[in-house]
Amino acid sequence: MFRRAFSAAAVFGFGWGGAGQKEQFEVGREVKMPNISVLRPEKALKNDVLVSRKIVNELDKTKLNIRLYQYETCPFCCKVRAYLDYHGFSYEVVEVNPVTRSQIKFSTDYKKVPIVRVNDEFSLTESSLVVSQLATLLVRPERTLEEIRGMYPSVESTDEKGKAVQLHPNKYFVMMEKNCTAAEMAAAKEEREWREWVDEHFIHLISPNVYRTFPEALETFRWFQEVGDWHRTFPSWERCLAVYSGALVMWGIAGRLKKKYNIVDERKAMADACDKWMAAIGPTRKFMGGDRPNLADLSLYGAMQSFYGCTAFQEVCSSGPISEWYARMKSAVEKREGAYLLAARK
Repeated sequence: MFRRAFSAAAVFGFGWGGAGQKEQFEVGREVKMPNISVLRPEKALKNDVLVSRKIVNELDKTKLNIRLYQYETCPFCCKVRAYLDYHGFSYEVVEVNPVTRSQIKFSTDYKKVPIVRVNDEFSLTESSLVVSQLATLLVRPERTLEEIRGMYPSVESTDEKGKAVQLHPNKYFVMMEKNCTAAEMAAAKEEREWREWVDEHFIHLISPNVYRTFPEALETFRWFQEVGDWHRTFPSWERCLAVYSGALVMWGIAGRLKKKYNIVDERKAMADACDKWMAAIGPTRKFMGGDRPNLADLSLYGAMQSFYGCTAFQEVCSSGPISEWYARMKSAVEKREGAYLLAARK
C-alpha cells in the first residue's frame, strides 16, 4: 500500500564493524527489557547511509548484522519490525527516501520495501517470506540462514497485468524439523490462514480508510513525516514533495482500491474485519496463538501499527475487544517476550 504510494509519488517529482564507530551513536530511550537499548546516529558513516536507529540486544548471538530498509509506516515493513522486536533481534533501521530511494540503490532487481540485508551479503525480501525464514531460523538453530533460504524455492508466474513475477508458494510455512502432533499441525494451519488473511484482506482496507478524503490523506502523510523522523533524514523540499504529492496520489488510489475490492463503507469494512479476527480468537484465548502471540498475531499487529496515529485507527480500533487485544500485543512486543528463543541459542 504505502510502498506503492511512494512509487507513484516519485513520478511527480552490515553491521557496525568495531568499537571505534560506537561514538557515532548516542543512547536513546531504553526499552522495558534491560538487555535491549536503542541507539540513534549522530551522522552517517563515510560512504554509508544514515541509520535511523540501531536496536541492540545482548542476548542476540545470531551475528546476522541485520539492516532493515523501510518506510516507517509501510504495513509490510511494520510486520517485519513487529517480528524482529517481539523476538528481540538486534538490527539497524534505514529509512528509505520515498522520492529518490537512493538508500536501496544496491538492490538492482528489487525496488520495494522492506528489504532485510544480512551481513551485507544477501537480501531477504517480501515481508511474509522474511518472517517465515527468520521464524524457521529460530526453530532450526543448526541451520544457517543461507540454508534456510533454499527451503523457500520460487516459481515463475505473471501478475494481473501480465508482468513476470517470482512467487514463493510456501512463504507462509515455518519449516519445522520434528514431527508435529495433530494439534500442532492444526495450529500451524490456522496461523498460515490468518497470516494470508492479513496480507490479502486486512491490508487492502488500510488505504481506503486512511486516505478517505484529501484532508485525511494530508493528515496521514503529515503523521508519516513525524513518526518517520523525515525532518532529520530528508531535505525539506523532498519532505514537502512526499507529503503533498503523496497525499494527492494516495487519495486518488484509495478511491480506485475501494472499487477494486468492492468496499462500500470503508470504516464498516475495517470494523467488520476486526470483529472477525476477535471472533476467531474467541473468549478463551488471549491471542490467536493462545497464551503467546503467533505469527498471525504479529502480522496483524504490525499492519495496525502502520496507521495507529491516523483518524481511522481512533474511530475503528481504539475501543472494543480489538483494542484490548492490541494493548496486549503492544505490551508483548515492547517487552520482547519472544526473546527466549534467541536466548536459548548457543
